[in-house]
Amino acid sequence: MDNKKLIHDTVVATLAALNSQPKPQDCYKATEDRLYAYPVLLENIKRYKLDIRDLKKEKNTEKSKDITCWGGASGIRLTPEEKQQARIMAVEVKLARDQAEVDKIDRILNRLEASEDAVAVDLIRQVYFFCVPLDDIALREGVSLSTIQRRRTRLVRQLALMLYGAEALM
Repeated sequence: MDNKKLIHDTVVATLAALNSQPKPQDCYKATEDRLYAYPVLLENIKRYKLDIRDLKKEKNTEKSKDITCWGGASGIRLTPEEKQQARIMAVEVKLARDQAEVDKIDRILNRLEASEDAVAVDLIRQVYFFCVPLDDIALREGVSLSTIQRRRTRLVRQLALMLYGAEALM
């Protein structure tokens, strides 16, 4: 009886996992979200670096007793230096996460530039990083708006494939 329950639960979990796979539209949208987030991530990285520098300069006097920080379940009180180091580490983790995302986007844009041309990457940067309206790009390049929309869609699909692999094809 327990084996049947285990098999049933495994099959249900497997089917649920298969059904939760991102669809091509999801990968496309997720790629667009990542591209739109790129400039914000760059600003975050600058701010995090400044925050880390400021935290390292900051002196800990530990005069305020209104907030107490305890280390884990051991009941050991953290020293002011340990608390400060924990704050620095928390910002460093955010910095590393955002830097990894920026590096990944830079790598795929470089791959796209190598496989296509600089014009393709310039279109992506204008649309997603600088929020230039598509009709302005079309006017400047002397092509129709639908041509620019098709180029953008094709390029974002290529980037989604680079980011998500075969998941973008399903």
